[in-house]
Amino acid sequence: MEITTILFDLDGVLIDPLASISSSLNHALASLGRPPRPSEALRGLIGPPLEQSAHVLLDSDDPDLIDRFITAYRARYALICERESAPAPGLCESLEALSGRLRGRMAVATHKPERFARMILEALAVARFFSAICGGDERRRGDTKAAIIGRALASLGVGPAGAVMVGDRSFDVLGAAAHGIPTIGVLAGMGSRAELEAAGARWFIEDLRGLPALIEALSAEPKPPTAGRAG
Repeated sequence: MEITTILFDLDGVLIDPLASISSSLNHALASLGRPPRPSEALRGLIGPPLEQSAHVLLDSDDPDLIDRFITAYRARYALICERESAPAPGLCESLEALSGRLRGRMAVATHKPERFARMILEALAVARFFSAICGGDERRRGDTKAAIIGRALASLGVGPAGAVMVGDRSFDVLGAAAHGIPTIGVLAGMGSRAELEAAGARWFIEDLRGLPALIEALSAEPKPPTAGRAG
């Protein structure tokens, strides 16, 4: 399988977002008079669209309440995301190793709004490795991972052939599968191996440090033989 394009999720793959996101979720809860939650208890809410996490935390479908939560969350997150988002182990070294092989065909596809994704990646000095950074649409709810991945492919000017997704949650695996793209699951992220396996992730790495070697190994695999025409 010749790998020609890599699409990356952001949270749990390129960065460790637990501190910044848990702090912002608790800020939003406090703004609505709700008690805070321990950071580890919030881990499972990192990855889904923010409105889904708000629904879980508030135990409410009230659109006004969810909008107020999201507004408070984003106001806090905008102030801290650059300084409190830690790089994943091997971030720069892994992207450097991959950039030559892929000739610019690397993109970020994240539910996080694009402005935040760009802020974080620029602060970590790795935005230069990506030809496209695509995030969720802040103006409407219901933006799916499949739609975001579709925009990333369009921004790169490529189709799904030869592409892989690198993600840590079922949303990544299922969103990529909608385009026929297989996923490499990152075990050090926000999800679990069981979640990734159940969603259909094809390969696994502990963290980004294992990605260059896996891409090289996959690209070296022989192509399946093509059946000849009967003569």
